[in-house]
Amino acid sequence: MIINNKSIRISVKHFAFILLSSFLFFACAKEVPVDDIDFQRQLVGGTGSYDDTKKIWKLDSLAIDGKAFALTTNQKKYTKTFNHDGTYSDSDGYSGSWEIATIDNLSHVTSGVIAGSKITTKFQISEVNAAQLNVKLLNTNAKYEYFFVIVN
Repeated sequence: MIINNKSIRISVKHFAFILLSSFLFFACAKEVPVDDIDFQRQLVGGTGSYDDTKKIWKLDSLAIDGKAFALTTNQKKYTKTFNHDGTYSDSDGYSGSWEIATIDNLSHVTSGVIAGSKITTKFQISEVNAAQLNVKLLNTNAKYEYFFVIVN
């Protein structure tokens, strides 16, 4: 009986040791920091984790040549979804792929506008954080600036 009691104490001690060792191992595990480009990608399209695989952005306002432009009823409903896997879609029915190849430079390629065609659109990211995405359309005569807010 005493031997059984001693063996129980030893197994409880071993269990406590294993539990404490496991806790220390996982608590001390180093996380690899992401670089600035990957961080921007995660802000725009999610981290890819279970509940963060996409970001849905709703158009909040628009400026043309630095002047506020009143949104139409349809523009007020416009959303753009950036998926972590590099694909995107919008509420107008367009879809394709997106990329941030260099810091503050977002481009997306729209597929199927005309059968077999692809249109590349380039933006400069003015600001992006967990709540807003502000981009300027590049390579146009007029200066378009879009202000999005997060939906999800």
